[in-house]
Amino acid sequence: MPIYNFRLIPYLYDAFKPALVSHCIIFDDTPYVDTLDKEYFNINYEHYWLSIGKMFQSVFFVVIILVIVILANLVVFIIHKMNCRNQTLNNWAAKKMIQFKFNAYIRYYMLVYFDTTFFSVMKIMDQNNETSARKAALLISYIVFVINIVLPVFLIAHLNRRFDILAMKEAKQSFNTLVLKIDKASRWRIMNPAYFFARRLLTAMLLTLPIDNTFIFLQYVFILMSSHAYVLYMVAIKPFQTPGINSYVLASETFYSALIIAIFIFSDATPEMSIKFGAGVAIIVSLILLVVSNFFMNVYQLWMGPARLKKAIKEATLKRAEKEALERAEEEERKLKKKKEEEEFTKIPDETMNMSSIDASNTTNQNNTMSELAGPKKRTKGGKKKGAEDNLSEAGINGIGGVSKDDFQPAKKRRRQKGDKTKGVKDDDLAEGTITGTAPSKSKKRRNKKEDTEHTTTNQ
Repeated sequence: MPIYNFRLIPYLYDAFKPALVSHCIIFDDTPYVDTLDKEYFNINYEHYWLSIGKMFQSVFFVVIILVIVILANLVVFIIHKMNCRNQTLNNWAAKKMIQFKFNAYIRYYMLVYFDTTFFSVMKIMDQNNETSARKAALLISYIVFVINIVLPVFLIAHLNRRFDILAMKEAKQSFNTLVLKIDKASRWRIMNPAYFFARRLLTAMLLTLPIDNTFIFLQYVFILMSSHAYVLYMVAIKPFQTPGINSYVLASETFYSALIIAIFIFSDATPEMSIKFGAGVAIIVSLILLVVSNFFMNVYQLWMGPARLKKAIKEATLKRAEKEALERAEEEERKLKKKKEEEEFTKIPDETMNMSSIDASNTTNQNNTMSELAGPKKRTKGGKKKGAEDNLSEAGINGIGGVSKDDFQPAKKRRRQKGDKTKGVKDDDLAEGTITGTAPSKSKKRRNKKEDTEHTTTNQ
């Protein structure tokens, strides 16, 4: 097949001819349609001697294989309905009917998916549709291309819809080939078939780009990036049931990525022959590793046998489930610990503010208590008159500010002293006091002292 539309060294095209057999291209000259052997999709296909007639061979044999599958299904159905006396034959027919509904057809569709997409897109892009046969081929190409887009989406959606019951054998027996040897414990793992279809669909579409197209470089970029993406998917998800299968698929994809890089270097993109020689060695080594890995995997599967393979799969699945359960428990523990730390961190500012408010209230209470204790001090001789003078001073100040005495509560009246001398003293204080609340004059002090002396004598 003309991979990536890169021009290779001419004598090496014969090395790719055996690969055409895998696409059911068997004859050098197409029987009954010799004229198609002289037509090519573009000039690059002519380098591979891959004419439209040979592509027609591939399409023809794809249809023949489908007819063989249908006939085999019909024979098994007849044996199943005949209800023969041989119970072994009846059991075999019953099991095969389960496989034909619909595993056999899904597996066939997966095998021919790339070829049918590639040929349908190629015919859609072909401009020669003059004859009735070519117009019919164009109509069939459109139908096949639409089916190859819609049917994979339906299959993957069906898988996801029945994800919760995939562990049951009876629930998946009609489409088990989609998830063959795939671990069903995660949705990410059962998405492996989705990658299978999407990768082949886009690759087939890009490979039909003409060699003079502006976006021809996307062939190499997408194929290389999709290979690397699948390697990362295998490393991160490990979708298959056993470590051996995961390692095998990962190794195969790694060898394929190396092959892609080597083919690009081996093409006319690199003119130096010494570099091309190294790329040629890398191509040969990659191909040998691919063949050897497939060979040893097949030998290993045959040596293990169905019984031991099932036992190994069960043990690997159980071990993986236990490991994942432990990891989930540790993850939950980490989340709870992190959540607890966050809650404690958010509580610290609130508690600090509460403590600050408590300290502030305690300080206020202490100040109030100290002021109350310091309030009833022992009166001095002039304490009584001093308080009266302060009240008068404040009254005078308020009067100056234009505020009447009625706007404030009257000062608490002090106990009257015996006789009218105290009243006279207050009147004298009012007459002699200053507006600013300054101390009384010396005459006033003498008079107060004399009155106190007389009062003491009277009491005695």
